[in-house]
Amino acid sequence: MEHRLEHTILLVLLTTASSIASSREEFMEAVAYLRNYGYLHVPLDIRDQNYPPGKVEEVLRVFQKVTGLPPSGNLNSATLAMMHKPRCGLGDTFNNNSLRYRVMGYWRKKTLTYRINNYTPDLGQARTRLAIHNAFKYWSNVSPLRFREVQQGTADIKFSFHRQDKTCPVPFDGRGYVLAHADGPESGIVHFDADELWTEGKDYGSNLMVVAAHEIGHALGLGHSQYYGALMGPVDNGLRSNFRLHPDDIQGIQALYGKPEKHSPSRHPGQSVPGRSIPDPCKAAMDAIMLGPLQKMYVFSGQYVWPVSDTGHSTPAPISALWKELPGNLDAAVHSPRTGKSYFLKGDKVWRYAGFKLDRGFPRPLTTIPSNIDAAFYSIQSKKIIFMKGAGYWQWDEIGPTDFSSYPKTIGHLFHGFPGNPSAAFTWLDGHIYVFKGTWYWRVSKHSQAVEKSFPRGVKTHWMQCDD
Repeated sequence: MEHRLEHTILLVLLTTASSIASSREEFMEAVAYLRNYGYLHVPLDIRDQNYPPGKVEEVLRVFQKVTGLPPSGNLNSATLAMMHKPRCGLGDTFNNNSLRYRVMGYWRKKTLTYRINNYTPDLGQARTRLAIHNAFKYWSNVSPLRFREVQQGTADIKFSFHRQDKTCPVPFDGRGYVLAHADGPESGIVHFDADELWTEGKDYGSNLMVVAAHEIGHALGLGHSQYYGALMGPVDNGLRSNFRLHPDDIQGIQALYGKPEKHSPSRHPGQSVPGRSIPDPCKAAMDAIMLGPLQKMYVFSGQYVWPVSDTGHSTPAPISALWKELPGNLDAAVHSPRTGKSYFLKGDKVWRYAGFKLDRGFPRPLTTIPSNIDAAFYSIQSKKIIFMKGAGYWQWDEIGPTDFSSYPKTIGHLFHGFPGNPSAAFTWLDGHIYVFKGTWYWRVSKHSQAVEKSFPRGVKTHWMQCDD
């Protein structure tokens, strides 16, 4: 009996000791967080617990208020969980007396350039550029600021991705916790943690557009907001439905740069540009489709383009956000894996790009094929580009000489069952050729050179994966 009682007492003592150790660990972890992000300003050794009476409780209340928690001043599980959420690497330096936006400086001009020095492999070059392009819109829509991307030379705002190494003066901490950090004007440096999983339109990972918009706010001169729902709040909230700037964000940027000019009405990313309407991928007429750079598929309609993957379509964006100098309402688009060049045709002109950069000397007039063609695709078998118009086609060798005297030839000579006057076409990686016309598409077998029997299929349901 005595042995059993001793055993019970020992268990109680061990459990109590473990609880005390755990509480102490959590307390010291919280104190480190509060010191690291500017809540605790007293320069004490972190191992010393002799803080001024009530100081930790006071700053905990500030942190809890900023992050939308009940300001109890107690280090509870919800507060600890909030401290473990991904966030910006800049300090907060809040107090209980001020609830307005904070400023860090400002630019002495209203047209700024930006440059993206490298990309996250999670999204690739095109989608990284698009996410950052859309992030700038949040600020240009509510201010007179304008932003222009440059590919070379110096820029006002510089973006780059860094891992947990010495390539960044303030090294990142690996996946989780700090997502990014930025300098205010007129440094304009914005760094992202390359170890994070960067996503767009997903319910997992870190949304690049939202994080970039937050860091751009710093680069423009805004500090952290004390409103949890604000874009400039220190803790990342991810992409919320119908995301908008908080009034505190808007008041802050307008205090620095003023309100939008009358000729530039405020627009949210996704709203239409004056004179242009954003197409609905499930309803829009397709001008062209291309399996383009980085083996990504792009659909063009009017002034807009959107990527399509095996999970469906993405949000349309202006064509000029990816391919500068390229007009809308294209006739055809085709990418050559042989040379790495992308060709865009409209009217009697052709634009040629290496990746997303226009080649010198383009656009050029079409001289050997007719203007206003219907579609174009790259033939894996012949390693040539096929241009189609009406019931005819032309075959062009990019590298060697091409004799066009025998063209046009009838499309039926190429493929059996291929529709005339197609609106778009491309060749998939496996050699299958897809051709689109109106609301239908066909697939040509790479073996028989004929349209497969289970086609045509509906573009809306089978291709864009829209609800019927």
